[in-house]
Amino acid sequence: MIYILLNILASVVLLVIFKLFDKFKVNSLHAIIVNYITASVTGLLFSKHSFDLETLYHSKWIFVSIPLGFLLISIFNLISLTTQKISISTASVANKMSVAMPVLFSVLVLNVELTMIKVAGIVLALAALYFATRSNDENKHIDKKLIWLPLLVFLGSGLIDTAINATNAFYIKNEQDSEMFTITSFFCAFVIGIFVLIYTFYKHTSQKKETAFFEPKSILAGIILGIPNYFSIFFIIKALESNVLNSAQLFPVLNISNVVLSALIGVLIFKENLSTQNKIGLALAVVAIFLITL
Repeated sequence: MIYILLNILASVVLLVIFKLFDKFKVNSLHAIIVNYITASVTGLLFSKHSFDLETLYHSKWIFVSIPLGFLLISIFNLISLTTQKISISTASVANKMSVAMPVLFSVLVLNVELTMIKVAGIVLALAALYFATRSNDENKHIDKKLIWLPLLVFLGSGLIDTAINATNAFYIKNEQDSEMFTITSFFCAFVIGIFVLIYTFYKHTSQKKETAFFEPKSILAGIILGIPNYFSIFFIIKALESNVLNSAQLFPVLNISNVVLSALIGVLIFKENLSTQNKIGLALAVVAIFLITL
């Protein structure tokens, strides 16, 4: 249970940091790239084992780490783009509703059995996520040309959770595997981010636009973001290994717990207002957690 609570805490800290990015005008792409190398270094510093290149070379999970690294940095930026082009609530709904994918994977592939009460709890959790993340000021008419943005956020976010779920079930055999898998995935995201940054830099240079590789505040923001980001993934794997909740229960509980706690922080610290739909969603979330964990 401790790993579940620690994951929720790390995930909420990430949301608070992202909230502050806008306030301090941080370049999100630069901070996200720095965040991934910071997450990799954090993993190395906190690891109980040496980073064994031979083990890495012979591991099966390396074939998951590379595409997962691509997904991690892509989805971070797609969520940012969806927020800018459509709305925050659309990005949030697409991101959180993707929990359906790892749940289906657990039931259909891992043969996780669920009682009717737990199924009802998961369905209620999806409804709770939808209402809790809706906004009163979201656009009523979304440009059909932009519908691909939330769709990609939904698919990508679901694939990230499903990949972590599958890797834990089939490839991770011990604590060293879980640590190396997490570190390697973040490092792959960093390498991909560097290539994107180089491309962006030269594109802007050719168009004679002013640009910079990294601003000091973006570096600092990335470092601050990277530490909880590493643990947000690491604690998911540890929570899966603990078997306190099976994977079909765990992902809905993590998502709705993050939404509830984030909403409370938004109200208490950032003085955000909750709509009637938001309040209904949070109430449903509490009931859903109770049913899922029975």
